[in-house]
Amino acid sequence: MTRNRTALAIPAAVLVLSGCGVAAAVTAHTKTVSMVIPRPSVSDGQRLRSLLRPAVLPVVKATPPASNPGQPTAAGSSAFLVANMSGAGADSWLEILTRTGAVVAKTAINPTQGWMVAAGPGGAYWTQSGSEYVLSSTGAVHRLGAVPADATGVLISPDGTEYAYATADTSTSGVTTNKIAVVRVGRSAVTIADRLSDPNHPTADAPSYGWDYYLISWTSAGIAFARVPTGGCGCGLFDMQMQSAYSATINPVTDVVTPLGSDQSCPLSAVGPRGETACFTNSTTTGGTTGLRVSVGGAHQYSFAMSGANIAGAAVFSPDGASVAYVTVPASEDGCGQAWTATLRVLNLATGKATMRALGEFTPVVWAANGLIYGTVQGANALTLVSVSPTTLAVTQLSGAGADQLVGIM
Repeated sequence: MTRNRTALAIPAAVLVLSGCGVAAAVTAHTKTVSMVIPRPSVSDGQRLRSLLRPAVLPVVKATPPASNPGQPTAAGSSAFLVANMSGAGADSWLEILTRTGAVVAKTAINPTQGWMVAAGPGGAYWTQSGSEYVLSSTGAVHRLGAVPADATGVLISPDGTEYAYATADTSTSGVTTNKIAVVRVGRSAVTIADRLSDPNHPTADAPSYGWDYYLISWTSAGIAFARVPTGGCGCGLFDMQMQSAYSATINPVTDVVTPLGSDQSCPLSAVGPRGETACFTNSTTTGGTTGLRVSVGGAHQYSFAMSGANIAGAAVFSPDGASVAYVTVPASEDGCGQAWTATLRVLNLATGKATMRALGEFTPVVWAANGLIYGTVQGANALTLVSVSPTTLAVTQLSGAGADQLVGIM
């Protein structure tokens, strides 16, 4: 639930998300930067792609990441959380936390770009001065490769051996060249999507005016993205989620695109582990949410009516895709600078039954493989990191206040 953000590509896990850790008895580590040296077994001319792992992986015991980020620990372990917190001056801190909120590693990042930080199997990732870096749970920092200055979002592959970014270059005639590129660690970038945005020649599968790629997630189903209007955000709740006119996944190996949704009246809110999608239909007259629609494999599967008195968003799927959690906020509270009261709803898609609890200014961020929903609660001046049981809706505070966002889980 961020406000006043331009419609650039922002990873879904970065919306509103913040929190900071409590050091407890764990010592935070920082180490010097080192260059990752590519393995010479494959020529630079080859288009390497990592084999995508299954979307749902078992919870495994955390182990220190390998010294080469190209050989990370098992993805999906959910052993650590990644948070971004403010610091003095222009700097901010990127932190790796245990699931109880203790800081195990952190590093200063500058400039602060919330949409250019990510969590992945190798650690906490960020973009700075034209390069992509990773902080491991041991405190080691590695430079992974280059990222263009005009990049508008970054994602990490499920096995941590690649990263993807989107760019948008606008010419003097107003035509924008939008691209998605994939970089295997230590090798050159390969463009997998290249599409013009020309307001004078609009297409049915994109906003009729200028648009950019909005990177959402990278799972075994591929890289999920949306095409969102440039500069289309205001200060309403769920702003980025309310912008998508067309969404799809692209296979980073074959470049095959599979549509997820194209109904502008039902903008995408979440993508599940196997390509499930959740979107909320909104009334054009009242602005309230009138329904939740869930599709699987691009086929409409579930519809749930809503009152239209609230707005809904910030959906997250369970690791098996069988349930979805989201929040609703009274439509009257959807305004600039207003306090808002969120109700968390956890919906079983098969039965249509939901449990709910009012949780103040709460936003879910991710439903982890350990079964808990992690999110943030907005306080008077800062955010607090919390976990919520999806069965009992019990809330556990994991950190003190003072951070900018909860980025995701490792």
